[in-house]
Amino acid sequence: MFNESLNEMNKIYAFIATLSCMMPCLAANAQSYVPKDGEIGFSLFQTTKDKPFRSVLSTPFTPHRYSDVGFLDLDSASDSHPFWGIGISITDASCWLLSQMSAEDRHAFLERVFGRDGMNLGIIRLNCGSSDYATELYNYNDHSGDVSMRHFSIERDRKYMIPIIKEIQQIRPDVFIFSSIWSAPGWMKTSGQMCGGSLKDEYLQAFANYWAAYLKAYKEEGVVIDAMTVQNEPLTDQAGGCPATLVSAEQEARLVGKLLPAALRKAGLGTKIWLLDHNFLFWERVIDELSDEDVLRNVAAVAWHPYEGSPSVQEKVHERFPGMEMHLTEHGPAVGDHGRTAKWWSEEICACLNYGCSSYTGWNLLLDTDGQPVTGKFNCAGLYSIDTDTGAVLPSSQLTVFSHIAPFVQPGAVILRASHPDKELPSMAFRNPDGSIVVFIASENLHRRKKFQIKYRDNFLSVALPMETWSLTTVVIRDRS
Repeated sequence: MFNESLNEMNKIYAFIATLSCMMPCLAANAQSYVPKDGEIGFSLFQTTKDKPFRSVLSTPFTPHRYSDVGFLDLDSASDSHPFWGIGISITDASCWLLSQMSAEDRHAFLERVFGRDGMNLGIIRLNCGSSDYATELYNYNDHSGDVSMRHFSIERDRKYMIPIIKEIQQIRPDVFIFSSIWSAPGWMKTSGQMCGGSLKDEYLQAFANYWAAYLKAYKEEGVVIDAMTVQNEPLTDQAGGCPATLVSAEQEARLVGKLLPAALRKAGLGTKIWLLDHNFLFWERVIDELSDEDVLRNVAAVAWHPYEGSPSVQEKVHERFPGMEMHLTEHGPAVGDHGRTAKWWSEEICACLNYGCSSYTGWNLLLDTDGQPVTGKFNCAGLYSIDTDTGAVLPSSQLTVFSHIAPFVQPGAVILRASHPDKELPSMAFRNPDGSIVVFIASENLHRRKKFQIKYRDNFLSVALPMETWSLTTVVIRDRS
């Protein structure tokens, strides 16, 4: 059971000092190589198991390459697709924990997560009603049969969710916001409750009205939600173990093709609609639904989860529907890690983005070390975890990977399709609007000394990768020639 008042919650304040050490102001700590005339300028950052994130000095670009070393070829790289950014989910659970902090400490925390001189996270995911990570089950209209939403109210969200979202907006005015729903009110479902069951056909219009009422109410509070996913994980009801709803492909197609667009227009909303919000495994359902002209006309993007299936299926969707936007909308750490190392996260994030996703959004921003508060059955951990006994804040391995990507890639960046034959080393490359190029590389427990080379303007930069440990490396190339 969740610690009723998080005993001695004031201990949480101590984590701000800890956080300051874990998340340096990255721009200020860059030890860039100072190029001579005609040379290529760059900065190199690295994290290993034993050494925290730091700027590392390196030898300059040279015309020489190692014949036995694979290289990432930026000279032949082409634009693949836009990069929107790295995001995190602002759940009811996370907001409740944040609300227990002093105003000063909470602002310092949020500044370091979302500020441009901190982690630079530029996307947040909200929950429309209760997800499984909340202090209780709740929705916005428990009046059975109220299809017109006369009794709809977001009063509960005004206590701490909306104030914290608006605080994030103050820090990051251009933050992109999308929202997902875990369960409609029970009266719209076959189960009669928020946990488990299917959406009833006779309440599809009510469901669309519910969404429109939520989006309009948030807009009136000063929180414009840019996009919505029709239903979080519509192919499972989680066996009644937490808020969840089965929504068939036919129901989703009807909602997306007609009912939701009409409800949004009537409410004066321009919210974009994202399809699926479930695993890569269900790519065939995506293609089937997009084959409906009404669906295709009203869908702005496909939202994916990575729990089953391969990110490579995005290519199958793009073959049929070129230019369709893709976003990874949920995955986070687990209590006890479960093998989710920095290298593991690197492989997943690189695959999701390289195969077509324009963004990657993690799960809960903040939970305690036991993965609380939670209403469901899963053992998720936060991007940050708070030990409520000691006040210590523990960063996740996912955060470590985020710190090598998000602070360096600017809004409007493009993900590059770059040749890289060394499959042992997950990597990706971005080109920023200012022309700088960001390269990310991960390695783990190499048993021999290894170099990684980057080819740029017919020159090669050699990056030394540590042995017998994991490493994350970011190279920022600032060529002014």
